[in-house]
Amino acid sequence: MPKLPQRLRQPRINYAVRLFLVAAGCVWAVIIGTAILTAQQEHRLRIQNFVERCDMATASLADAHNHKRDIAGQLRFIKDYMANTYLKDLNIQIYDNHTHRLLYSMGEIYEGTPSEAANKIRVPQLDGTKLLRMIDQDLANNELYYYSSRITADGALDIRVTVMGSDELTAAVSIGPILWLIVLGVGALGTFLAYMLASTQARNVNLLHDFARRAAADRDFIPMGDFRSDEIGDISRQIVAIYNSRMQANVRREREHVIALKAIQEKNSMKRMLTDNISHELKTPIGIIRAYVEMLLNQPDMPEDDRIHFLRKAQTNVERLVTMLNDLSTMTRLDESGSNIPIKEIDFHATLFALADDLNKSNIANGMEFHYNVPLDCVILGNEGLLNSVLQNLIKNAAAYSQGTQISVDLLGRNKHYFTFSFSDNGTGVGEEHLTHLFDRFYRVDTGRSRKTGGTGLGLPIVKSAINSMGGSITVRNRRGGGLEFIFTLPRPQQPE
Repeated sequence: MPKLPQRLRQPRINYAVRLFLVAAGCVWAVIIGTAILTAQQEHRLRIQNFVERCDMATASLADAHNHKRDIAGQLRFIKDYMANTYLKDLNIQIYDNHTHRLLYSMGEIYEGTPSEAANKIRVPQLDGTKLLRMIDQDLANNELYYYSSRITADGALDIRVTVMGSDELTAAVSIGPILWLIVLGVGALGTFLAYMLASTQARNVNLLHDFARRAAADRDFIPMGDFRSDEIGDISRQIVAIYNSRMQANVRREREHVIALKAIQEKNSMKRMLTDNISHELKTPIGIIRAYVEMLLNQPDMPEDDRIHFLRKAQTNVERLVTMLNDLSTMTRLDESGSNIPIKEIDFHATLFALADDLNKSNIANGMEFHYNVPLDCVILGNEGLLNSVLQNLIKNAAAYSQGTQISVDLLGRNKHYFTFSFSDNGTGVGEEHLTHLFDRFYRVDTGRSRKTGGTGLGLPIVKSAINSMGGSITVRNRRGGGLEFIFTLPRPQQPE
């Protein structure tokens, strides 16, 4: 079993957790940063609102002085206006700017001028007044928080405003808990969304990781991951498909390798068997010839009749040996040429007619009657030499072994591509256990009887190889009425559409 890479075997935080922590961290960083900026901006706005209210009070008093209105009445109006606000404790004192004598007062009197404001430059306002102010950003309770001094346009009055720190003022200018509650709510929602996003995205990655781990550890693992329909899911499915294709290719390659090895073994076994058969078949006639020749050489005074008898026996075995070598040459040529043999249109009826005439003039059929039932328009595709060899070998086989009296060739049927023929005899047939071996090389049903008839055991194998080389097929069976029947097909010429 292959070892897992070190990085796959080390314990580490789950990818979904890591992705969630990163996403949640980004969410909280954005929320907290936004909240701080919002709080600061809100704090500045509240302070600005507070200062603007104080400045509005002093500006209204300066305007009352400029227009000769009742300043005391304006102070009462300001006090009533501020009564219900966080500026209800606003302190206002109005001094004579030349004598520094207190002329009007509202609230507590703050004595002195803050040192922080002493050196401030008075800034002219649009109404002609000059304003100086100081504000304490720390907002400590019971200490001076705000101080302003406004000099009227004619320089007669110094209007001062002081505000002391208090809880109400702190609450007014500070950010309350509502903002932070909103931040917590938004953060919780963002965290939940980050969790959902991490879970969704990590599911495909976890499935792909599990697939990689199991594929590395288990060679027979079949991935069935249910990836989500997104980009990562599409990539994961493509990876799994590539893996399955490669595994199937490996299985096919291994299967083909096993089949190839088996075919090679079978081929080698067949070669050895063929070599053994050829050696065995050649030894018999060669041994007989050798024995007769040695006998003739060792007995020079042998009677003439015996000498001629032995020479004829030797000649018979020589002819048998020549026939066997010719058959082996034919088998080799068929195996090597295969589908490269020349094919042409052949009038099968005319071929059978000529064969019947040859049988009448020779004794190939050993006295058996030859009949054929093939129509005149029966034209097949084949090789004329091979076709004659097929018919002659079938006839010789029937004449030698069938013990019958008749041979027949009949047309059984036709289709668009093939003719189907029957070659049969009315002899004894063979046992069913022999039928599957009749086309095997050197196979004999009755070895002793076959040798007496001079057979080589290659006639029917030559028939099958020739039929296959011409693009047909052949089978054999026992007839119901007795004898053997060979069913073979031959291709038809293709007619144009």
